[in-house]
Amino acid sequence: IDRNHLSSPVYVGDTQGDADACHAAGIPFIFAEYGFGNVPDAKMTIHKFSDLLNL
Repeated sequence: IDRNHLSSPVYVGDTQGDADACHAAGIPFIFAEYGFGNVPDAKMTIHKFSDLLNL
């Protein structure tokens, strides 16, 4: 984040491991429901890639 001067990064992932890593790093997580895993406590969820445009 610092190296690339990102101001509002998010991570789109599909597993609980992705969500846990984001939480540890302080990066907002978006659960890609169409993927392989399950993240029942995700605060943000997308059902298809184009849903990102509405966030």
